[in-house]
Amino acid sequence: MSLFGFIGDIFLRCQISKETSAYSEFSSSVTLAKIKLDYKFKDKDLLVLALTHKSASKDNNERLEFLGDAILNLYIAITVFKKFNTFSEGKLTQIRASLVSRYFLNSLGEELELSNWVILGKGESTKNNSIVGNAFEAIIGAIYLDAGMEEVQKFLDKLFLKRINNIEPDKEIRDFKSQLQERLQKNGFRPPVYEVIDQGASKGEIRFEVLCRVEELDFSAKGWGRNRKLAEQEAASLILQLYLNND
Repeated sequence: MSLFGFIGDIFLRCQISKETSAYSEFSSSVTLAKIKLDYKFKDKDLLVLALTHKSASKDNNERLEFLGDAILNLYIAITVFKKFNTFSEGKLTQIRASLVSRYFLNSLGEELELSNWVILGKGESTKNNSIVGNAFEAIIGAIYLDAGMEEVQKFLDKLFLKRINNIEPDKEIRDFKSQLQERLQKNGFRPPVYEVIDQGASKGEIRFEVLCRVEELDFSAKGWGRNRKLAEQEAASLILQLYLNND
């Protein structure tokens, strides 16, 4: 039985409208593009929808992102649970958080060159936001609808198994906020400041936007999440990657 096995049927198929300008304008170019997914869609419209940002159409990838996010978290939870059978709940949670962070998902989306094919509205950009990572999650949801859990697992195995296998069991795993604070303190700087700058409903749940500032260095980054803690973690991870990765 596959990793997901009997739980695959708990997901209900989304009802997806194809009556959107995004399809008529972009369908041909996107579906013929050499997107590096290593998966061939039977229903090409699902791929187009997964790449359609809300700025481009009211029929966009948000519902697929919701589905893909749930599937990805389940996949990561099961995989690290099986891989690290001596780890505590707290350590497993930290590993999962690092593998589903917005920075990490954005990097996977860039690896697949999704930023070249995301369908955006006028004036929208994929820079300094979570659009590419969200599209990656939407792709996961689209593959599930197109072919089911077994194909999703194959797709995710190719991207995650090597990374998970390279995690060193004895190496301390710290959350991004702790890493950032330790790096700053080590260099004589004050801790970062976190501020909630937006809190709005999306996909039936609350979505937080948090600004992280390192005032002495004039560094800042925004993070998003379904709760404040996740948004703070994402903002801290971006500070680490954008400003402190090479120090």
